[in-house]
Amino acid sequence: MIHARRLVRKAAKAILRNAPLQIALFFLPLVWIGYFAITSSERAEALQQARAHGDSVAELFEENSERIFERVDQSLRVVRALYAQDPATFSLKFWAGKAQMASGDVVQFSLIGPNGYLFDTTTGYSGPPLYLGDREHFIKVMELTEDRIYVAKPVFGRASHKWTIQIARKLFDHGNGPAGVVVGSISVDVVGRFYETAKLGVGGTLVLRNSDYIVLAARGIDQGAVLGQRNPGHAEGELRDRSYSQYWNWSGSEGRPNRTNRLITARRSRVFPLIFTAGISEQEIYSRSEARKKIYLGGALLLTFIILTATALHWRRQKALDAAQRELRDSVSKFEDALRNLPQGLSMFDGDDRLIAFNRQWLDAYGLSPENIRVGMDFREVFAHQEAVRDLDAYLVDLKDRLAKSEHTSNTVQFPDGRVIYISYGRRESGGWVATHEDITERKASEDRIEKLAHYDSLTGLANRNLFKGSLDEALDKYFLHQTPFAVLLLDLDKFKSVNDALGHHCGDALLKQVAGRIKAQARTVDTAARIGGDEFALIVTPGPSALQDAAATLAARLVQAIAEPYEIDGHPVVIGCSIGVAVVPEHGTRTDEILRNADLALYKSKNAGRNCFHLYSPELKAEADQRDILEIELREAIWREEIEVFYQPIFELSTGRAKSVEALARWRHKTKGLIPPAEFIPVAERGGLIGELGNLVLAKACRHAVMLPDDIKVAVNLSALQFAGGSLVDSVMVALVDSGLAETRLELEITESVFLADSQENLKTLERLKRLGVSIALDDFGVGYSSLSYLTAFPFNKVKIDKSFIDRIGRAETVAVLGSIVQLAKTLNLSIVAEGVETSEQVEKIRALGIALGQGYLFSKPVPFGELLLQVLPESERQAVA
Repeated sequence: MIHARRLVRKAAKAILRNAPLQIALFFLPLVWIGYFAITSSERAEALQQARAHGDSVAELFEENSERIFERVDQSLRVVRALYAQDPATFSLKFWAGKAQMASGDVVQFSLIGPNGYLFDTTTGYSGPPLYLGDREHFIKVMELTEDRIYVAKPVFGRASHKWTIQIARKLFDHGNGPAGVVVGSISVDVVGRFYETAKLGVGGTLVLRNSDYIVLAARGIDQGAVLGQRNPGHAEGELRDRSYSQYWNWSGSEGRPNRTNRLITARRSRVFPLIFTAGISEQEIYSRSEARKKIYLGGALLLTFIILTATALHWRRQKALDAAQRELRDSVSKFEDALRNLPQGLSMFDGDDRLIAFNRQWLDAYGLSPENIRVGMDFREVFAHQEAVRDLDAYLVDLKDRLAKSEHTSNTVQFPDGRVIYISYGRRESGGWVATHEDITERKASEDRIEKLAHYDSLTGLANRNLFKGSLDEALDKYFLHQTPFAVLLLDLDKFKSVNDALGHHCGDALLKQVAGRIKAQARTVDTAARIGGDEFALIVTPGPSALQDAAATLAARLVQAIAEPYEIDGHPVVIGCSIGVAVVPEHGTRTDEILRNADLALYKSKNAGRNCFHLYSPELKAEADQRDILEIELREAIWREEIEVFYQPIFELSTGRAKSVEALARWRHKTKGLIPPAEFIPVAERGGLIGELGNLVLAKACRHAVMLPDDIKVAVNLSALQFAGGSLVDSVMVALVDSGLAETRLELEITESVFLADSQENLKTLERLKRLGVSIALDDFGVGYSSLSYLTAFPFNKVKIDKSFIDRIGRAETVAVLGSIVQLAKTLNLSIVAEGVETSEQVEKIRALGIALGQGYLFSKPVPFGELLLQVLPESERQAVA
């Protein structure tokens, strides 16, 4: 015992005399404490991340599945409502195809009568009667006393031949009496697709159960072993009194595929009788932390080896003390070399503000002469002749104050010649400071250029959308602080697209620059002018000496006049206009979105008022916008119910007085507003994305009517340019022809030159496909556009229809000359010519004299319903008119 005590005392003395050994004994426990602390922390963090990931996956799994079930349930309600309207003629396959219900997630929809037999399905089953009265979903739904959804266990469909999840509701007849069950079948695979994106890793599971804990779909386990079986696992106990739980499944009860321990996240749907579980295996949770644990272990062992090795080699360091001193002198020499070769300038001052070290780069940065600068000079004496800082005393006081508060600080000084020097100061322990000096002139210029690109339009030099929004927010802040009103002007150029298409983008850009120049010339320096879109501009107008509304209106009027002045672009004379909407703060709003919306409504009013004008916002404009939205909703419903009527206006052969074709024209008979003109509802359809459905409806009705006309009569249907954008126009035409049985040669499609103004190459390809079908193509409103003649050579039309504006002016010599040229060109290209808008006998005589064979207009017939259409020889009085 005494000997052991002596050894301990001896070891203690050795440790006290040996500083490296003390350090080793201090750091070795820290290394291993750190190792265990880090590995334990990472393992806890891995579990926490797994819990968060499990929550996210389970929630997304719930949302994804609920969206599928909700879409199917909505379809069930739609089918049930449609069936109740007319059970006798109801066709599930027809309505499913029309409403696109039996697509995507749904395998099929079925109707089961109260006797348990399947009587209608979307699969078009035509075999012997199927008895489904023994199926769970039929029995359970028929037993329900209230109207709610029921989710049954998966079954193998006798009609669909697929494993599907059955979603069912009660079916009612017209009198709201029970009429059986309507069933939607979802493929088990559709519900399970979410597993591919869940990223649960090795051993991860997803299980969907109904409220009875019957497995509806599963991934990550043997689905065939559990599908349709009651398999509650721990979820039943965990979710007994709540809708969410997270727990460890230590026995692999989620299907028991391989008894892997898993962290399970369980959720009960608040909308549907469904239960969702997502499992992450313990191996996956801790895989990364276990891998890093090995790295940390290696690091701890390495540090231990280093510490022990350093301690063991301490005695060698004692022998190398002289060598270290020599190395210190070498280091001083190297420091001096580094000081000379630093890319930045360096200076050092002591606590008395005297220079103690510097390099040549520092002298060059400030234009100081080496002959005039020496160690020991005072700070003020050193910089007495520089021009970057005027008040050296104030600069020095500020520098010392900042260094007293922080060990590091910085400053930027700019010289009269534009050079910018960035100075980084560091406080010295013994007093004073050391500073590095870097010339950042080029970098500062580059940052300024980047700043300008981020806030200004590169083409016009005006503020861009981001800067405009920021300026608008600043103006609102100023208003709330100082009650300073302001106005916002939104400008949209008229006819710019036509100029851009006709002359090219290069000329369009040049035109935008000139427009921006005129806007800046009209605005004051305190106003903000911005380009916020392709041909859209905006202004923020601050108060002037006059009333704000009057000043804004005056500026808007000047802008309309200035922008309408002629331009010359690359030798081309160009005339455009602009429409302006004005909103005033606070009268027209005090929020950014409200101000911009109201200014946009005023701009919309200017466009509808004929363009090249301005309007101030008023509450009536909001009411008009709301009315347009209501009209769009009603039009959508009218198209859905096929309430759009088709009127027809014949085109007559002037020599015989017989109709050669009829033009189909859409008419909307509103239930309260009566007959709404196409000029009102066609723009609504185009703006609301309904023009495709409207066009297809008119096309289908026109083709069905045309088969009842004589074989030598064609039907002409107008196409909107927007119908070409969808990519399905050719298919729609083929469907209309096939459904009606109309010969392709009896269908004529009329287009305007607007079809060529956007994506003309794709639209030309579409026209060529239509032409190959055998239908005729006519160019409507010929002569009113910018490039009508070029369009005739770009595509082989069958017919041109001369715009009514020419027929109205046919009494003028210049009009006759133009029409004569058009007729000659049409004959050369072997085109038929139709004169539109014929209203007088005198016009007929001049048309015939020009060699135009076909005419259309109120003189012959107004657009009429199909039942009132007259195709016989014109009455005697009109025959004389065309003779």
